[in-house]
Amino acid sequence: MAASLIDELRDRIGSEGPLTFAEFMRLALYHPTQGYYATRVPGHGTDYRTSPTVGPWFGRLVARELERMWEALDRPDPFWVIEVGAGQGDLAAGAMEAAGPLWDALRWRFVEQFERVQEWQRRRLGSAAEKAAWSSRLGEPPAVTGCVLGNEVLDNFPVHLLEVSAPGCTEEVYVDTSANGFVECLGPLSEPALKETADRAAATLAPGRRVEACPQLEDWCREAAGVVERGYLVLVDYGDVEPDLWDDHPAGTIECPRAEGLGPSPLEDPGSKDITAKVNFSALRRAAEAAGFEPEELDTQRDWLLSLGLAQLAEEIELAGFEAAMEGWVEQATVLQGQLGQLLELGAVGELGDLLVFRASKGVRRD
Repeated sequence: MAASLIDELRDRIGSEGPLTFAEFMRLALYHPTQGYYATRVPGHGTDYRTSPTVGPWFGRLVARELERMWEALDRPDPFWVIEVGAGQGDLAAGAMEAAGPLWDALRWRFVEQFERVQEWQRRRLGSAAEKAAWSSRLGEPPAVTGCVLGNEVLDNFPVHLLEVSAPGCTEEVYVDTSANGFVECLGPLSEPALKETADRAAATLAPGRRVEACPQLEDWCREAAGVVERGYLVLVDYGDVEPDLWDDHPAGTIECPRAEGLGPSPLEDPGSKDITAKVNFSALRRAAEAAGFEPEELDTQRDWLLSLGLAQLAEEIELAGFEAAMEGWVEQATVLQGQLGQLLELGAVGELGDLLVFRASKGVRRD
């Protein structure tokens, strides 16, 4: 019988010493057989809702953005979308359905390490899977013309947790064992790449304050730049910029989201729940620029989708629903009312509409 993830973590800590929070988070989410994402298809179930799982409208609106990019790149054929963290494939399915003139040139590559999830994606696409490919990592060649796309992906990157332990001093949070489970302890920085963030935190924050650091962002952006010869990077996620991110979250931003709200401590029952950390978009911008991308200004998802025609679509659906009701077509009016609700949820204040959209380009001629 295979050991549980809890037993494996306890054995490893017992032999190697306390783990960084980043390593604990990585195993809790991505352990090949017992991690959260190894046992669940993201977006399937009740832990959380994402824009693609609300309904087809998010993918359909993203198709309009992809068509803009395709036009700006002089209509290359093929035009590749490389999607990271695609869950069940709902975004791709919606975008392909609404691809319009882009359809013939459109190709879709899913970056997904779990074969089980890949199979869900194939089934979700149906016949459109003929235009898709799969790989286990982002940086697999060849380089393409197109777009690297990720919706609520970066918030699941394992993060190092840092704490200002005394004036001018920052230490790292580690995970150790106790008689009752797992506990936190402080120790020295585990790698040099954390020093810049640690120094900024020590210089600006009071003792007891916590911040996250994600050196993986730099490697990931380099991989994205390596796989996009010409094209774009589009990432949608929860987060903020410095210093607002730190000022608004004195205890850090690590959460365990569930349908009924935030769940228990991430140290409890690892592998059974999601663990997220809000994205530091200032750090993302620095990493993207260092990799050769040219970032644009941040948008909220609400403003981004409005620029893609969300309001006009909502008016058209509302009018169609009103006309159906006037004609006595109750079932059709009910369906249209549901679609309108799905569409408006994507821009809702205080919810999905507050997600931030990071866009950047590489090798794209600017008019």
